Amino acid sequence: YLTKKSNVCCVRNLNAAMTFNQYLGKYVCGNLSEMDYPELGVAGIIEGFESKYLGILAGMNRTDETSELRKYLKWTIEELNIELPKKRDAALLYSNGIVDEILNEEKDVIDGVYEIKNFALDSYDFRTETKKYLFDSIGFEKAYGLFVEYYDLKDSFANESNQNLMTETKAELLVEIKNWKLKLKNGV
Repeated sequence: YLTKKSNVCCVRNLNAAMTFNQYLGKYVCGNLSEMDYPELGVAGIIEGFESKYLGILAGMNRTDETSELRKYLKWTIEELNIELPKKRDAALLYSNGIVDEILNEEKDVIDGVYEIKNFALDSYDFRTETKKYLFDSIGFEKAYGLFVEYYDLKDSFANESNQNLMTETKAELLVEIKNWKLKLKNGV
């Protein structure tokens, strides 16, 4: 176990931003590859969860047999008696993990917001909660608007003024992602 635990720390550094619960959110959203299950295991160990199967999962390799990875994740969830988050909560947990990656400069803000919108938020139908603007029920409407604006500028004729506007929009989006992090922390 000690040998595995020391090997695990090396794996964890590949994706230091996500927490155990954020990985579970990504899993529930259907976006966690079996190859990433060991990272989920490492996150759990780092956060102090104790489970025989979690330790085994954390010590496994990304290239291990998919059925084995699935089996140990299932057993970990059962052994820890984890109630998986509902899809809405999972989408927000997963989004929060991506926000952490953006803020830790592990992921570009545009790539991160793309993943938030297309993989995390689109895994749950937030459109049904819309009051006035898309994603306003979770306070993401301004970030989403800036994201769309960035791609509109990118898709229009490329010129120097558009490049400057894209840079400004990207900076505004980063500020808005920081603001959204606070909203997520306070519960949306």
